[in-house]
Amino acid sequence: MAAHIGVATYTGNIYSISATIPASYDSAGYGTSSGLVFSVIGEVSDFPAYGPKAAVGKFNPINGAIEKFKGVPDYGSGNLVCADVPSDAGQVILKAASISANGHYSMKVTSPDGEIDYLDVIVASWELSAQKENTPKTRTASIEVCRAVVNVPAA
Repeated sequence: MAAHIGVATYTGNIYSISATIPASYDSAGYGTSSGLVFSVIGEVSDFPAYGPKAAVGKFNPINGAIEKFKGVPDYGSGNLVCADVPSDAGQVILKAASISANGHYSMKVTSPDGEIDYLDVIVASWELSAQKENTPKTRTASIEVCRAVVNVPAA
């Protein structure tokens, strides 16, 4: 299936996590022959934005215009929100990742058209949602993307 050529939505995306990291941070390192095993994270309702965003540094001279320069990239962070399903294999890994000293885990975002983004992440938290009537029980995982995203276009 070819990559999307028009407007696409996130409906149908599949979010997965692996407790191991690749031998190399490229498409070969993450590929099917790498031996990485990804577990689907069930019932995801929100996933954080990711991709490079450079910091902008500034120098304020006494005379003249402010000078700006491009700093180092931050590859993204935010909250993954999912329904609380303690037996879900992906959620079990997220929970373990939140308390692990190991730190780095691999995530895979698969679009319905077959495009894949691989992320090197740390999971900083695994919080239960605030509790109130008529509200589903959810979990929030704070995700930090640590390296450039590895994109594999749809075949």
